[in-house]
Amino acid sequence: MIRLTAPVALTAQFFGTFRVSVDGIRVDTGSSRPARNVLAYLLAHRRAPVPRDVLMDVFWPAAGPDAARNSLHVALSRIRQAVRAASPAAVIERRFDTYRIAGPVTVWTDVEQFEQECAAGGRADRAGDAATAIRSYETACQLYQGDFLAEEPYAAWAAAPRDALRLQAVDVQSRLVELYIDGGGYGPAALLGRRILAIDPCNEAVHRRLMVCYAAAGMRHLALAQYDRLTAALWEAFRVRPSAETVDVYERLRRQCHPQRRSA
Repeated sequence: MIRLTAPVALTAQFFGTFRVSVDGIRVDTGSSRPARNVLAYLLAHRRAPVPRDVLMDVFWPAAGPDAARNSLHVALSRIRQAVRAASPAAVIERRFDTYRIAGPVTVWTDVEQFEQECAAGGRADRAGDAATAIRSYETACQLYQGDFLAEEPYAAWAAAPRDALRLQAVDVQSRLVELYIDGGGYGPAALLGRRILAIDPCNEAVHRRLMVCYAAAGMRHLALAQYDRLTAALWEAFRVRPSAETVDVYERLRRQCHPQRRSA
């Protein structure tokens, strides 16, 4: 094993397409799916050494011990080959029957940065500092480029973090829409609202905010059409109608679009 002689910087992007770079050089994570998945797991669980048996159970649960062990060794070998093509550093180290990212490697991940920006935005938001909250929330939204390990939608180990991060992203985006509206930024609010609905099409609160944005921009016909889209989405998914709050917003906008004629 080649020992590290200088600090090594590794960056990993989990949102959307999984990407890894070492000292700024891209690592091939597309040639071997097992190698990519093992590397992603070790990076996501790098705070503690991962036992070999855990990796075998996660990725080869139906294989016998010898076959699973062999598959793991092949995957680790391919990871090392891919990393060596980018850097001579040993990124993965083995200690007894555990594996981990080597200690001298400095790791940056978009997931951890996303969570830090969400937390910073929340602190600023609670303190009433809308400008700082908006900046942190915007950075978090830029980092969220898709689901956690989107290329592996059926990976059982990734399901819980994927769902939690998706909900966190929707919460932050929804709060950012509110802050935009509060500041009169109806255009950015509408753009972000549509992005949220691509993830969560039955998010009634966001549909309402889009209706408000369109109405404020003088496009009440779009606001009414948004209500129709919400109605269809809720009925198709849950066989329910919009809430009374949403109906009230719709009725107010409808009356503004079609005021009753006064009798002569």
